[in-house]
Order: sequence, then structure tokens, then C-alpha cells
Amino acid sequence: MPRITRVAALTGVLLLTWSAVFASTFKYPFYWDDFHLIRSYSGSEIRSAFHAVADPDRIETPGLRPCSIFLFNFQGSSFGENVIAQRVFMVVLMGIFMIAVGTLLLELGLSFVQLNIVFLLFVSSRVFASLVLWISLSHLILAYIWIGLTTYLFVLWAKRGRWLFFLLMVITATLGTFTREETYTLPIVLPLLWLICFFDQAPLRRVIAGALILLAIVCFHYWLWHFLVPDALSPKLNFGTVKRFLTSIAASWLPHGYQMLGFADTLLGFLWIGFLSVVVWAFVKFGRQRVRWQFLGACGVGILLCLPALAIARPFGIALPTLAFATATSIVLGETYIQIQSWSQFREWQRGAMIGGMILGFAAGIYGGTQRSFYVAQSLRPDCALRAARDGEFLFDLPRPATIPPRRRQAGLARMESFGIYSADDVLRLERTLKNTGGPDQPKQLEHGLFVSKYEYLSF
Repeated sequence: MPRITRVAALTGVLLLTWSAVFASTFKYPFYWDDFHLIRSYSGSEIRSAFHAVADPDRIETPGLRPCSIFLFNFQGSSFGENVIAQRVFMVVLMGIFMIAVGTLLLELGLSFVQLNIVFLLFVSSRVFASLVLWISLSHLILAYIWIGLTTYLFVLWAKRGRWLFFLLMVITATLGTFTREETYTLPIVLPLLWLICFFDQAPLRRVIAGALILLAIVCFHYWLWHFLVPDALSPKLNFGTVKRFLTSIAASWLPHGYQMLGFADTLLGFLWIGFLSVVVWAFVKFGRQRVRWQFLGACGVGILLCLPALAIARPFGIALPTLAFATATSIVLGETYIQIQSWSQFREWQRGAMIGGMILGFAAGIYGGTQRSFYVAQSLRPDCALRAARDGEFLFDLPRPATIPPRRRQAGLARMESFGIYSADDVLRLERTLKNTGGPDQPKQLEHGLFVSKYEYLSF
């Protein structure tokens, strides 16, 4: 079976399973930024995205992201108020991304079994649910697609030297950069990726040429962004920035997320950390030298992919480092399994016990990630108090007016009224109530049928 067909089949099975488990979320209404971003745009609004802030309402983070407007316009024009169609489109986008990444990982030397491990960890993780459930994050998934394709074409260019691959790489890198700034790490990440996977310096000129053209694209976008966009975002190094960066790295390792509340979540978290500690110790002690370097390289790539957190750290923005660390985990598990099978001093029952322990530890990670994904879905329910407050900010034009399709605004206001929220003052009152609400051990039910979820959507 062709490589891409196997990857597509695996992706399809996992996404259909995830969609069946989280089917109830497909009816959730538009949330927060969705209100004004997912709509039809006028020609002048689309043109302005090429020389000004991508968001015509000037509510979002200032960024030069014209490609994202084309995607939002497509979603708003094609699917309109049909939230089920919007969410199916999100799943399809994620499927394209996974197929691109899966094909890339097989090209880099991962086995199909190891790819299964990577995808199971990723699909069951908190960050996966965070990406798919928020409709206006479609542009982030699109940027990931361009990044995956750019990386794949970079590898093909370095291997074969065909100029078609180089040209396509330049196109996808440009599209990705003008969709979101996550591509800024690629000039460093891709040469490192080549060295750790192939240990081949023969095509070094092609690798350097690819990295330099990517650096030129990034530098041009950064200059254009700061030249055209007022108040453009710039990283500021301080203690808080470093802390967010380290939190992003830790959260990328943990399918269930960095923040843990209650005994059950903490137990699952420490089971996963303990499991990884044991298998990594065995891997370092008995693994082959070349595979050790590949593991360290994958971890290094994951750390580099967390660099965007220095500018702004978002829990839904760690999909790429999560995939890198999941790949490192698959390398550890694959090599440890090979060594267990080859160790003659072990008896059959000892091998069985060790492999059984690996399966149980892996299952704990899958279960913990799935459980946290349910918490993510819970925080996006229409009757979640924090969600209602955030929706109210847009529906009642706090702090500035938002361009919301009339039908969507009417439906949102009717939903607010059902929770006893009739004005901007009611939204502010709800926000004050939430600030004064205690932690997870405190009562979670508020007035008018609203509740406080266990985890906030934007928590790590």
C-alpha cells in the first residue's frame, strides 16, 4: 500500500473515532473570536489585510496575516451559520495536516507503528481538542499545514536536488508565513531536523540554501509586519516570558496538560511522568548511540518549536512541539521494545511484564489526554459562565464594536438573555463574579443555569 494511503487511512480512522466521541460538540455555537472573524468580507477589507492589521475590527493581536482572511472569508461565505459544517471543515483541515505530518515522519525514517504512537498521543491530547473545537483557529491549522508541507519539500529538496521541490518549498513557506508567524522557527529547525535524521553532510549546500531562503522569507515578513502594522507584537524577555516558554515545553510533553487539579488528574499526570522517566532511563542505558542522538534531536526540535511562546504563549499553539515530543516518545518506545526483545538474559515472562508495563503507561497517557479533552469541551459549552462572559464582550461591543453577522448576533443575544444577561453591565457583573469565585473545591453552579468549568479553555 502506498505510504500516503496508509497515512490517510490511519488519519481517517482516528478522526472518525474522535468525532464520534465528541459528536455533541459539533453543535456548539460560535465562540468569542468566531463572532466577527468567521464571516464574508468585503473587497476593501480583504485588500487592507495586505498592508494593515488582518482584523478589520482591530480587536485581535496586530499581525500581518492576509492569508488568514481568505480562509475566514471562505468559511463565512461557504458555511455561514451552519456550525456543524464549520466543525466538519475543522476536522478536515486537521486531517490534511496529519496526512502531511505523517508522510513527513515516514520520510524521516519513522516506522508505521511509531507513527501510530505519535498520532494516538496527538489526537488524544488537550491541544488537539483545543485546536479543533474553536472555529477561528482554522487559520492556525492552515499555517501548520503549510509548515508540514514546507518541511516535507525541504527534505525532498535536500535528498534529490530537484528545483521543483525548492520552488514549491518557497511557495508553501511564504503562504505559511503570511498566515501566521509560527514559521519563524523553520530556518533553524529544518537544518537540525535533516542532520539528526540522516547524518548526511553530502547535500549540505542544498540544506544551507533551503535554510537561507526560508530565513529571507521570515526576515522580509518581519520587516514588512513592523513597517506596515502599528503596535506590532515583539517579544520582551523577562521572567514572565521565560516562565511561559518553559510552561509551553512542559505542556507539550503532557497529553493531559501542565495544570492539574484534583487527585485523579494529578495521579494521571504523575503516572505519565513516571512512565516516561522509566522508559527514558532504560533507553539511555541500553539504546543504540545513533537512536539516542535522534531522540535528543527530536527533543531539541520540540524546544525550538516552542519559541513563539516568547512573544505570546497560547495553550492551543503548541501542536508542533507536542508532535515533536510525541515523536521523541515513539523513538524511545520503539528502541526500548527492540532492546527488550534482544536481551537474552531476560526470561519470557519478564519480557511480557516489561512490555505490559509499557502498554499500561502509554494507555495512561492516552486516557489522561482524552479526559482533559473532555474538560476542554466542557469549557466551551454554551452554559459555561466564562464562555458566556467572553461571548458577551463581543455581543455587547466590549471594549469596541465588532462586525458580527446580524443572524449570529441575534442568536447570541437570545442565548445571553436565557442566562439573565441583557446588557453590557450584566456582562461586567458576571466577570466580577467569576473573579471572586473560588477554586475547584468551591461551588461551581452560578445563577441562571451558568456553571464554572474545572479548567479554563486558555489554561495549560
